[in-house]
Amino acid sequence: MTMNEKDKNEMLGAILAEGETYQCKLWGTIMADAKTYAAIGGISLIAGSGAAALGALSNAYCYLGMTENNINFVIVDSVNVSKIKNSISIPKSSITKAEVKGGLLPGRKVVLLHFGKTKMKISLMNNAIGSDIQNQKENVEKFCQAVALI
Repeated sequence: MTMNEKDKNEMLGAILAEGETYQCKLWGTIMADAKTYAAIGGISLIAGSGAAALGALSNAYCYLGMTENNINFVIVDSVNVSKIKNSISIPKSSITKAEVKGGLLPGRKVVLLHFGKTKMKISLMNNAIGSDIQNQKENVEKFCQAVALI
């Protein structure tokens, strides 16, 4: 099983708020501890199995989509990526600071979203090797440009 276009569109579509559309949809890796997941879950509008249920995961694969008002995350199981572990919708208005940095690897960006004293780190790769994810590079650029304006 690999991250794929069909799952990305279906999973993100299922949590899209009425009247909103996605400006970009992509896949990434959230790098956070249980405390951060719990804090993020506390400000989210959508609760799947609960952010705290993710436990002490350090990395979680996800599909993410940005709308005019929210950043939606569908966190998938690391072994079976067709299984949803959690869905989180974070209002852009709750983000107090956002940073975009180049990663250590070429084609990698690291996005830091700050929520007061809590921060969430997202690793984004320009390519989608081994999957049929479409327009990943373009959507990483769109996401990073939009985040930089927050």
